[in-house]
Amino acid sequence: MVPEGEGGWSIMACLARVSRQSPHPLPLSQRERGAWCESPHEAAQGGNDRRVVLHADDYGLSPAVSAGIREGFERGLLTSTSILSNAPDAARALGAWQRLAEARRGGGLPSSARRRRLDDPDRDFDLGVHLNLTQGRPLAGDGFPAELLDSEGRLPGIARLARRLWLGGGRFAAALEDELRRQIEFVLDHGRQPAHLSGHQYVELLPVVGRIVASLAVRFRIPAVRVAAETAWLRSLGWPGVEPRRWLLRGVQRLMARPFRRRMAAAGVTAPDAFLGSVSAGRVNLEQVRLFLAAQRKFRSAEIVLHPGQFPASDPAAGDGWSDAWADRRPNELRLVLCEELADLFERSGVRLGRMAQWAGYASA
Repeated sequence: MVPEGEGGWSIMACLARVSRQSPHPLPLSQRERGAWCESPHEAAQGGNDRRVVLHADDYGLSPAVSAGIREGFERGLLTSTSILSNAPDAARALGAWQRLAEARRGGGLPSSARRRRLDDPDRDFDLGVHLNLTQGRPLAGDGFPAELLDSEGRLPGIARLARRLWLGGGRFAAALEDELRRQIEFVLDHGRQPAHLSGHQYVELLPVVGRIVASLAVRFRIPAVRVAAETAWLRSLGWPGVEPRRWLLRGVQRLMARPFRRRMAAAGVTAPDAFLGSVSAGRVNLEQVRLFLAAQRKFRSAEIVLHPGQFPASDPAAGDGWSDAWADRRPNELRLVLCEELADLFERSGVRLGRMAQWAGYASA
């Protein structure tokens, strides 16, 4: 029997086994490429109070990823991103973020007209922290436990991290909290207050990490987190681009997200009601968004997670513990956030754009 609130060895073992089977995606077929921005069937009308955060992971991973995400704000409908504080492009990306914020305040974004159609709030875009314990080198340097690093002193990947934390994560809690604190303070030191927290490769769902995330959110007054539980998981098996193996893994992830959501609620940290983005990570297209909105008609808040980016001639993030499994697919998800059909779909569905921090107000009202 799985212990309540703590996951369970069978769940963690499944997560570790499947995570080791994550090769670079195969090239897309012509049919898959066409699905990203083809006009879908008419969506059913929803309520007027539904808001969606359109979020991009991995800001700062590489210049191509950072530039693609900014393009998604400037010319598309992105409303949120989260930065990998220890990533190769992180410092430069935060400098460019300030220029993006100034352009939004001045009404100079090419996407401004589309955003007005969707009642985009007149407030800064969300910038969160993508808490990372699986790639690159820790900001704590030699202060990070060698047992949680590979032989080259780099973060070990989600499968190895999960095994090590399951076998004795409590003794590493102080060091993990120190590292994640440094990643939050990296953003604060660049003059930005994080709007939310999320975990790179879902590390926040590991019980010891989840407890730390709750503590840090309260300590740094960060009002919102991601809860990566696919709310349309059961229906999504028949969606285009959803692979059965990945679908099964996300079912396990959904179970692990339940105690995490309860822990965040107990700490007074809010999260959107609905979530899309893990069951077909790197393959989210317009038809999937339509199906998600049709299946989730009663949500008040939803987060749709994407991995957009420009296509690099080479991968500057590769090496020193970094790789980008979505490099070949990122331009397709960038194409999605840029296309007019996405704005049309949101408008027909009665969906408006939102920010994570908006729902912190709902929770405290």
